[in-house]
Amino acid sequence: MKTISIKTIFLLIVGLTQLTVNSQNKVTFYPASHPSFVYMGRVQQNNETVKFNWPGVNVMTSFSGNELGIKIKGGERNYFNVWVDDRPEQILHAVNDTVWWYPEKLSKGLHQLRIVKRTEGDMGMAEFSGVYVGKKDKLEKPAPLPERKVLFIGNSITCGYGTEGKDKMERFKPATENCEKSYATITARAFNAQYHLVSHSGLGMVRNYGDKNKVSTQLLPMPPRLKYLIDGDSTCHYDLQNYVPDAIVINLGTNDFSTTPFPDEAVFIAAGKKLIKKLKEEFPDAKIVCVTGPMINEPCFSYTKKMVGEIRNDLATENVVFVGIPVNLLNTDNDLGSDYHPSYRGQLKLAQLLIPVLGTMLDWDYSLSEVLEKLKD
Repeated sequence: MKTISIKTIFLLIVGLTQLTVNSQNKVTFYPASHPSFVYMGRVQQNNETVKFNWPGVNVMTSFSGNELGIKIKGGERNYFNVWVDDRPEQILHAVNDTVWWYPEKLSKGLHQLRIVKRTEGDMGMAEFSGVYVGKKDKLEKPAPLPERKVLFIGNSITCGYGTEGKDKMERFKPATENCEKSYATITARAFNAQYHLVSHSGLGMVRNYGDKNKVSTQLLPMPPRLKYLIDGDSTCHYDLQNYVPDAIVINLGTNDFSTTPFPDEAVFIAAGKKLIKKLKEEFPDAKIVCVTGPMINEPCFSYTKKMVGEIRNDLATENVVFVGIPVNLLNTDNDLGSDYHPSYRGQLKLAQLLIPVLGTMLDWDYSLSEVLEKLKD
């Protein structure tokens, strides 16, 4: 067996160290606190880094040059989409504090960068530290965010749970969750709108999936989390006025009624009305759509529709509507991903029903190009 001398090992270590130093000398690091970074979603500034765990949080900037390194940490279960210009997305899985170098060849011009947390809060905290670009290159402010704003409050369907699963029998894995293939983000793109996703798998209006009680108390259901800066942390509140939506889409109820015992009708309706009244107090001009389906049927449909009717009377408003998405909208062979959840194709069908309703309510123009093109595949 051929042996390697101590001297050879020492020279290899010195060489690698020198290579690292030389590489660092050729790039400039911009921390997450730099003013050229723009964030869409709920983030917590922590000195030079930014932390977040809600799905769909976007980190955006523009950079010049052909080198890009992203310093980020997401743990074992978080995944990120990295978009540069109109190139196909790269999937980033940063278990430890990692500098990930963009693998494709880039030109020397100005590029738009967007990093998206594709997984939900239960997958763990993300910590973004900043980016490296070439020594002679720089960061600039990215293209401005759209003026239109939509807030989505929901469960696993809104999170994009299992959208990239190969079929309904595949068990969920974090790598198959992609919120950018959720009906929510599809809808936002159709309107060229900003979006915030306040969503968490397994949570309901009053009862969470599999709870032995009619009302969940040990793990709080979805409505109280509306005010959380970090999902799961009730001590750190988000100022709701930091993001004033034009429209709010609520898709809750699936987990309340997926297993027994079902919550009582009066309790479910009271909770829904309380949530909508809170939203109307914060955002009096917002249009609200309450969605039921496609993974649940009765009595969730009837309860939600009745709740919407009562709140319209209570508030004397027509700006709260019900949209029922039937179970048979989805083809069980082609439209389902992991654990019988809607795949990307299934989510496109949800969006196809929701988009025209919001368009009419808001008097907004929209494009169905993504929906129509992808459903052809």
